[in-house]
Amino acid sequence: MRLTFLLCSILALCASLGAQRHDNTWVLGYSGFGVEYGHSILTFDNGSLIIDTIPTNMWDYEFPHNNSAYSNFEGSLFAFFNGIQVQNSLFKAMENGENLNEEIVKYNYYMSDPFIPKGSTLIPYPDKPDSLILLYTSLLYLINNGLVEDACSGDISGAVISISANNGLGRMLERQQRIIENDTLIRGELAVCKHANGRDWWLLAFKRNSNKYHRVLIDPKGFHNLGISEVELPVWNGAGTACFSPDGSRFSVFNSISQTSGSYLDVFHFDRCSGMLSDQIQIHDVRGYGGLAFSPNSRYLYHNKHTVAHQYDLWAANIPASRQVVAVYDGFKDPFSTTFYMLQLAPDGKIYGSATNGTQYLHVIHNPDVAGTDCQYQQHGIRLLKYNDFSLPNFPNYRLGPLDGSPCDTLGIDNEPQAWYRYEQDTLDALDVEFRDLSYYEPATWAWDFGDGSPMNSTRHPQHQYAQPGAYQACLTVSNQYGSDTHCKTLYLGVTAQDNPVLLAQVQVWPNPFRERFAVAVSSPLLGGSRGALRLYDAAGRLVLEQRLVFGVNEIEAAALPAGLYFWEVLAGGERVKIGKTIKID
Repeated sequence: MRLTFLLCSILALCASLGAQRHDNTWVLGYSGFGVEYGHSILTFDNGSLIIDTIPTNMWDYEFPHNNSAYSNFEGSLFAFFNGIQVQNSLFKAMENGENLNEEIVKYNYYMSDPFIPKGSTLIPYPDKPDSLILLYTSLLYLINNGLVEDACSGDISGAVISISANNGLGRMLERQQRIIENDTLIRGELAVCKHANGRDWWLLAFKRNSNKYHRVLIDPKGFHNLGISEVELPVWNGAGTACFSPDGSRFSVFNSISQTSGSYLDVFHFDRCSGMLSDQIQIHDVRGYGGLAFSPNSRYLYHNKHTVAHQYDLWAANIPASRQVVAVYDGFKDPFSTTFYMLQLAPDGKIYGSATNGTQYLHVIHNPDVAGTDCQYQQHGIRLLKYNDFSLPNFPNYRLGPLDGSPCDTLGIDNEPQAWYRYEQDTLDALDVEFRDLSYYEPATWAWDFGDGSPMNSTRHPQHQYAQPGAYQACLTVSNQYGSDTHCKTLYLGVTAQDNPVLLAQVQVWPNPFRERFAVAVSSPLLGGSRGALRLYDAAGRLVLEQRLVFGVNEIEAAALPAGLYFWEVLAGGERVKIGKTIKID
């Protein structure tokens, strides 16, 4: 089977709708003692997944289930939230953002965070460029004869954050604006979608075990609960998730009820003008809890269910019958089972999945726009330096424009396309390159210039064979009736490592100094698939350690080595890629 890997993809900047890279930085973490605990930072700068960490003691800050984050237009982390407190880009509590659980946890509530999957999200305040909205839910235990009968959400609140306050570190201005109050809602599962006008937001919230749901419009004047609407069948409360498709045409919600009741998956059509749901499809299953994510082209719905992952084709005449198994849990442990849980579509066009335990691995779906097992669902494909406890951040599609030609397309906002792509080299032939378009704001045509004098290519996702090694400027131009945009990137194909600045930037070694172990992060396959290795030398130049490197974060165990100065080199295919020095301390 042809294996391809991510090398790089480019996010174009600035148009009328803007790049809006608010989902560029992800923060994961699990509290505890030891170097395996702390924050993992995932960024998609230039489209390449880069995994990092920060040297903090985070015993009091972790993300069991509830996780949201927000980056500025350039993609730098601004704030993140775990259901208890908001932290800023310095990983400190934001002013007035502490102890939100005092408002979320009340009456017979216990703790907001561990029991509310995807119970928060962060969105820009419409037409208020210096304001950010945090949406969050409460946890309510329903007590019957002294026993917990069920857990649900009782309220949904909005908090307003000033972005520029405190020299750009932010300040929470309004902590608690009740949007829905004193109700019994399905637990967590906050999902929002851009209104058809391209500016405002829709928030939907189902009442527990009911066919009724709240429609909330968020516009420049604030939060507007437009009342109760109905669908055909009840949506059952349980542990699960909800999300909109990237194009906003579909809404899906999944809940696992119990071992005996099984689980329910509901899929709807969504009207971005009215905020109404229709054409409900409900699928009952016996399998346990999990997550949902749509493919970038909005055709496929991926559904994790503990030990199995399914794909549904939403363009099929019979959606339930289109279900295909794309992964079955392979038994891998770290040290606990890496079974399947949450899913989240990333800026690189891939879908990442967490496990149902605290592990150092993420799953990844490499080609989610492709049917069946060709989507390449790779189990435990990404290794993190720190443990992650269940969660992934909860992001809407920030780069969804207006629904052109709809009755709600009234603000004069145009879908001016933004060019964005990634490219992947074949692991056996570094000159054989597959390009994948990731452009947004509804491009209608594609024009590829591969930079080698070959004819222009109008295929959306072309594959190109270069004749010889070299550095090539590959450009993608996307167009529609409102305009065009071009993005170019230099591809270094088959050249030596020292002539490849992209590769040099994608190899990181930290921390320095270190005590018992350090990490080597490789953000792309070394030299188109050649095996990578780390070699460590003492101050006298003697080789004291050698370890093979894989994509992601590689942990280097060096506890047996004496304290002192060491020199390291990273190699690929026997060729030196990068060198440096580090210090081991007692």
